[in-house]
Amino acid sequence: MGKLLILTRYIFLVYGSDIYEKRKHIHVTYSQSGFKRSCKFWLEPTIELDSTKKGDFTAIELNEIKKLIEDNKEIIIAQLELFYANKQVKSIRK
Repeated sequence: MGKLLILTRYIFLVYGSDIYEKRKHIHVTYSQSGFKRSCKFWLEPTIELDSTKKGDFTAIELNEIKKLIEDNKEIIIAQLELFYANKQVKSIRK
C-alpha cells in the first residue's frame, strides 16, 4: 500500500495489486475513533465513483472527495506513475 496524498482528513492511496487493473483509480480512506471508511474512484476515462466500493461515506463527503480528486488529479497521476514504475513514493500533505 502506498499513501500518495493527504488532503484535509482524507488519505489517498494505492494498493500493490492495483497495478493489474486496466483503469487507473485511487482509494480514499478516512479514519475516526477507530472506525475506518474507504471508497474507490476511477480516474479514467473520467473521474467517477466505483459504485460497488463507496463505503459508508455520505453523498456530501463523496462529492467533497471527488472535488479534491479533480483539483489534485495531476499530483495523483504523477504519484501513481511513480508507484507503478516501482519507484519510491513519498506521501504529499496539502
